[in-house]
Amino acid sequence: MSKLLPDVQKLDHKISVDTGAPNIEVPNEAVTYDSGWKTNEYLSAPAFETKFGNEDFSAELKEFSKVWSVIKEGNKLVAMLYTFRSCSQALKDVQVAANTPQDVKQDIYQKEFKIFRPEVVKLCVLMRFHERATELFKRLIQSLTKPEKRKEIHSQLKLDLVVKLLDLLIKLDKLKDMKSNLVNDFARYKRAIQLIGASLSNKKDLEAEVFQLQAFLCSPAHSHGLIIWTAKNKLKDVRNSDDVIFLLLEHCKDALETHRYLLPDEEHMHLRVIMYLMYILDAEKGSQKGINAFRESRARFALSLFKHQPIIPLLGDMQIQIKYDLNECQNWTDQLRESIDDTSPKVMEFYMISTKKRVEIRAEYSSYTSKFSSLINKVRAIKGQTNFTERIDEKLCAKTFNTLKEGLALLSKWNSQIRMQAAYKCAHPIGDEKYKAAGGTGQKGHEYERVVRFAYTKEELSTLVDVIGMLKGLGSLLQKSETIFIDLCWRFIHDKMQDFVHGMLTRPMRKAYKAKRNQILRIMKIMREICGDYIPGAEMAEDYKQVKKDILEIEHKFPKRFTPPTVDQVVLMRRMMNYICSDRAEGNKGGMFKKRDLKKEWQDDWIKLYNEAFFFQYLLNFKESLRESMDLSYLWYREFYLNMTKQPQFPIDMSMPWILTKSVIHGAQMKENIIYPMEIYNDAAELALSFLDQRYLFDEIEAEVNLAFDQLLIHLSREVFIYFKTLAGSILIDSEFATAYERFKAGSLRVPVSRYTTLMSQRTVRLLGRVVNLQVLLAQHVLNNFRKNVDGILKKFMSSPLSSAVEIKALLDNARLAHALASTQLPLDSFGVIFKEYDGRVSLNQGCGKIATQIAEELCQDIFPQWTFCSGTRRFVPSLRIYGEKYVREIHKVKLPKYFWYGNGYNHPNGQIQGPYKNFFGAEHIHALLSILDTADIPYILKEVISSIERALGEALMPSMEKVQQVLQKAPIPLPAGHLGPAVAYQGLWNNSLVKAVRAWPALKTVFFQSLREIGNAFAFVHLLESILNERSDEQFTQVAFYLAIKPHPPTQHGSQPPMTPYIHENKTSPLYGTISKVYEMLGGGSLMQQEIKQNMMKSEQYMNGIVNSRRSIFAAMLRRVSTILETVEVFDGSAPANGVLDTHSGSDFARVFSVAQFIFCVSPTKIIDGKEVLSDIEEHAKLGDGFAWGGCILVHLLGYAARFEMLDLCNHILGIADSDDTTRDLGLTPDQKKKLAKTSQTSALNVGAMETTAMKKFMYNARYAWSVNNMVFSTIRSYCTVDPVKNLRFSPPKAS
Repeated sequence: MSKLLPDVQKLDHKISVDTGAPNIEVPNEAVTYDSGWKTNEYLSAPAFETKFGNEDFSAELKEFSKVWSVIKEGNKLVAMLYTFRSCSQALKDVQVAANTPQDVKQDIYQKEFKIFRPEVVKLCVLMRFHERATELFKRLIQSLTKPEKRKEIHSQLKLDLVVKLLDLLIKLDKLKDMKSNLVNDFARYKRAIQLIGASLSNKKDLEAEVFQLQAFLCSPAHSHGLIIWTAKNKLKDVRNSDDVIFLLLEHCKDALETHRYLLPDEEHMHLRVIMYLMYILDAEKGSQKGINAFRESRARFALSLFKHQPIIPLLGDMQIQIKYDLNECQNWTDQLRESIDDTSPKVMEFYMISTKKRVEIRAEYSSYTSKFSSLINKVRAIKGQTNFTERIDEKLCAKTFNTLKEGLALLSKWNSQIRMQAAYKCAHPIGDEKYKAAGGTGQKGHEYERVVRFAYTKEELSTLVDVIGMLKGLGSLLQKSETIFIDLCWRFIHDKMQDFVHGMLTRPMRKAYKAKRNQILRIMKIMREICGDYIPGAEMAEDYKQVKKDILEIEHKFPKRFTPPTVDQVVLMRRMMNYICSDRAEGNKGGMFKKRDLKKEWQDDWIKLYNEAFFFQYLLNFKESLRESMDLSYLWYREFYLNMTKQPQFPIDMSMPWILTKSVIHGAQMKENIIYPMEIYNDAAELALSFLDQRYLFDEIEAEVNLAFDQLLIHLSREVFIYFKTLAGSILIDSEFATAYERFKAGSLRVPVSRYTTLMSQRTVRLLGRVVNLQVLLAQHVLNNFRKNVDGILKKFMSSPLSSAVEIKALLDNARLAHALASTQLPLDSFGVIFKEYDGRVSLNQGCGKIATQIAEELCQDIFPQWTFCSGTRRFVPSLRIYGEKYVREIHKVKLPKYFWYGNGYNHPNGQIQGPYKNFFGAEHIHALLSILDTADIPYILKEVISSIERALGEALMPSMEKVQQVLQKAPIPLPAGHLGPAVAYQGLWNNSLVKAVRAWPALKTVFFQSLREIGNAFAFVHLLESILNERSDEQFTQVAFYLAIKPHPPTQHGSQPPMTPYIHENKTSPLYGTISKVYEMLGGGSLMQQEIKQNMMKSEQYMNGIVNSRRSIFAAMLRRVSTILETVEVFDGSAPANGVLDTHSGSDFARVFSVAQFIFCVSPTKIIDGKEVLSDIEEHAKLGDGFAWGGCILVHLLGYAARFEMLDLCNHILGIADSDDTTRDLGLTPDQKKKLAKTSQTSALNVGAMETTAMKKFMYNARYAWSVNNMVFSTIRSYCTVDPVKNLRFSPPKAS
């Protein structure tokens, strides 16, 4: 064993499982233990022989243990009364009808009797106990008033027991008066007995019991305060009881002044006892006998104490208001009552935890934790050495003991302050005006709302949470370190007692021996026998008989043990010390001819040790002392208010722990404190099981904890989600715009400081014995918010036109970045997985996602048929007029808070940025869509676009083409002569019968024009898409080129061969690879890493080769596909030319049809209003845009009619006439032409007045624009593909005859 111990000691404090997360909760032991140092059993006392003369200290302890047993029994009754729930409130009062059969009545009341009988038995136990307890109180007081005892030295422990017993009676009395449902249950029980008494075998006993209970519960003389009055009344027969009351008052006063207590409730216990001692001392109300306790000089301190602390916490949510509770005193006058002002600023400052007190507590906390941490580190360092027991000295043990004692005192002080504030709030509920202003609705239980939910301001809640955090934090520090320092504390107690019995006792024993003070010497010997610890063979039996010089030279040696004495040994030692060193001791009174048993300097040392030893019991029961010092369960318990309001339970919004937790979530204080308010539930559950002994209370706490923790996760996850969303918004917003926006609206773009890092790293949080992984649960809720976010974004996209693509991309970018930031702290699923899940791309059978489907649908049903394309800006804008049915998309309702989009404060600035993009659809939107879409989605969209073109060709354009051909085949449309100018040519064409017939066809615009617009918009979109794909590919190539040492080929000369390779190698080695290789060579590192880098570079090069080689023109492929379709259709070719070559004036091929259609397209509708010519309708270009020209020109080119169209186009012909001479831009007529036309105006349908019109001017403008668009489209098409024109027939001039 001796060989194994050093190895075991090496393991101590070396092995630990550390998650790396900061500790923000109070540790809970999975297995509780009991050290065995009982403070009230005194089991070992009979083993010590302490009898001498009339004194027997061991027998005295035995009697005290009986008092302790009574107090223990009374505490159980206190718990029973406090947690008593009315059965009559839960059971409706049964109204039995007069005609109800007797057996049914008997059955009903039999059941009532069985229900109420257990509760009444509890009341009987209480009634009998109060008789025994008051009788015991009388006997204790009487034992102190005996003539032979009055001169003796009273045991401090005995006085403490009397105080505790009286405090127990006070609690029982207040609880009995508070629980009005006791009387209600008793009344129902009494009625049941009266109705079923004949069937009960023990009817007389039950009736006698009922009679006694009625006198106990409903005493007409003392409806309130019966138990204390009984105790007071019994003291009337005790002579000189007033002297003992004054003694107890002095005892309580001394305890308060010297701080002879270490637990929070002990201070309040002395205050409660002082108040009721004054009640016992004072004359009874209505009596002429007795003394005026409030005028007694020995009790005068009580009045000043009452003024300073007029409200005393009692139990849970109960408190005592002194000025009302002393009304039963004969001499408690109105003047005395009014002198206690519990609303004065001074009293409020004492009870409330102000900012000043918070700062003081923070300073105490910081100072103590610094000192304690330094001490713990020192102890750990010493214990980490071999033979550490020899290195621990008395100074270190004393410092450890005093530090622990100071820590318990601080915890009790802070706990007491919290409890006093809660009691003050309960005693002063807020008024109706403040209640309504705070949001009170007067719901059931509003009395509790007034003292809890709405009683605390935000600042008070913040302060309270901070103080609770410091209290629980310090308690956690002490609890975690218990195994490190407790043995040093025990060593100090052991050594202190051995120093006393070995050293300090020797000279007083010699003095008693010389003075023949045999009784004193006997007591001192007993102290040595009880407390002494000797080295075998070194017992000191006769050392006190030596001379003074030898005594001083004795080296007192005793074992340096880490085993403490028992509480019984400490109590007996203190009792015997007090017997000798007290000022009332006979040997210390001195006199002219009488020497003292102890010299003055000896007495001071004895008294110092006597007072210090009082706190040994707390350190010997350190675990229990620490638990009571940290106990905040009273902040949850509300039994008094449940009884008052007759409610089964209050909602969670009225629960103080949840109110504190919410204040942390929504407040600006440290988020690390968020778990400490939840510790109140642990305290309440521990009290429910250990002291109150009520399972249903634990069940209620557990149910509330489940709800509160769920709410905590919801609120906390929301705050964490908002933080990351806001942080992402601040990162993504344009910095220049943000700066300008801040000048416009200062302080609106602030990002909150992260206070969630510690919380997000918590993997173990213990609640009611359950270990909860907060990090995982928080991650689940945050992930759920991200899922809702992605789902909401996609639904918003589904419900919006494609012009919202830029906004959707910004929203997804924000969500993606926020998710990436959150993933650094929480274990979240991949954002790509979430996005694919809600996009519907989770199945292998799924061809494409919802987004691709929606984009294809929007393009084919909205953009192509209902938007106009502008070639100059390369943008689609909504058409001013729609041909056909308007596209109606499905609206998905998205009910998400505003912070789901860009976080808090960034919705408006992002709305300003994204707003302009919602009015069109262009390159920016396609860039956004390509960022959202998967690579595999683009072929699907193109497939749908091709299908849309095919439908427009086959279902609309071809049938309408046949209609127009039928009209044009009736007669030719000659090209107008050019010598009369463009105006005449325009009028001639406009008034042509065939043109009129085409114009008059109803479906010309709605079908023919619309189908060309759809086809043109589709081709324009594909061309725009390809250009953007090329831009992105070029950008990617540019980014990678440097690292791969490549560059693109220069532009090829006209007619030269294209390059054989996709790019040019500048060097054989990449600059990046060369730099990294040189660094590795300088560092002496290795070839393996260089080979790996080289392999990665080769893979990248192969990837780039694949990208460059795979680049094919989508637009060209689309043209080829449509060309293939057109080859199978004959309707677009029209009839063969009459001359076999070319018809200049007639023809029904698509080139001539499109020429006529474009002529009509360029004409603006006008009408005369008040003598002025104005537009009568929207121009066709405003309705259809450039898509009409794109569609017509692409079909003309693919059919091989491009050259014929450019030569014979009607609009081009008129423009050519206008450009042939110096014509005006507005009309296209020279002055000579106008004169000629004026002369012929009587014989011709054409006239100058008709030519100088707004319509003509508009036509010329539109024709020139159409010409430019046609040229641009033809040039674009020719750069992608060439189509062989229609071959002309060879012909020869006629042979001469």
